[in-house]
Amino acid sequence: MVYPTNIINFFLEQKLPNPIFILYHKPMQTIRIQTSQNIEVEYQLAGIGDRMVAYLVDVAILLAYGFVIGLANMALNFLNNNYAIFFFALPVVFYGLLCETFMNGQTIGKKVKNIQVISLDGGQASFGQYIARWLFNILDLGVIGVVMISLSEKNQRLGDKVADTTVVRTHAHTSIRDTIFEETADIYQPLYPGVTILTEGDIALVKEVLNRNRKMPNYSLLIKTADKIKSVLGLQSNHEPEDFLRTIIKDYNHITARM
Repeated sequence: MVYPTNIINFFLEQKLPNPIFILYHKPMQTIRIQTSQNIEVEYQLAGIGDRMVAYLVDVAILLAYGFVIGLANMALNFLNNNYAIFFFALPVVFYGLLCETFMNGQTIGKKVKNIQVISLDGGQASFGQYIARWLFNILDLGVIGVVMISLSEKNQRLGDKVADTTVVRTHAHTSIRDTIFEETADIYQPLYPGVTILTEGDIALVKEVLNRNRKMPNYSLLIKTADKIKSVLGLQSNHEPEDFLRTIIKDYNHITARM
């Protein structure tokens, strides 16, 4: 991507980080998913190591549960029939299914490792998909699961393939276009149609200034940025600097989305 020299030099003078470094980082193993809003989101796939650690954390939790129940039974002797044993075994059997269903695709182990089950359509997996994964847990244990994940392009075990799911890190990696995206209504009327001479990188830098101002107000930087954009576009505006910059972003998104 080529940035106009005068704009990029201005932002470098303000000692802002390199926009390409901030806004685009392509991890080694990723999956691109087109969401229902037609936005392409890039997720970093969870590696075998992360999934194994998450699994061991979950196993440790279940062992701790069994240990506590065992100690309690030694004192109270409540596991004296098959019904009682069945009742207290239910949490172990359904642990993964219940956690993923009520914790948005995560078990406690997955939450510790910041990984999550998602549907291959980019959304949250359905209850049916969680059930499919759960039913194949026994087949996916040990070496079989590791081999399946290793050989799969999307790091899927057998249960994932059947359920059309995969496991990703919880933070999606988006393209530069996604980071500047702002939805506008069809009836929206752009105030500055000349914004199309700017690049996505320019708009991303403007958005970075606004984000920084939100975290740490810097009115002087807002004024400088607004003045620079006005100079490049050759226009005048009575808008407040922050309102002007937000309008520039909206206008750019609205016009370029319909080109």
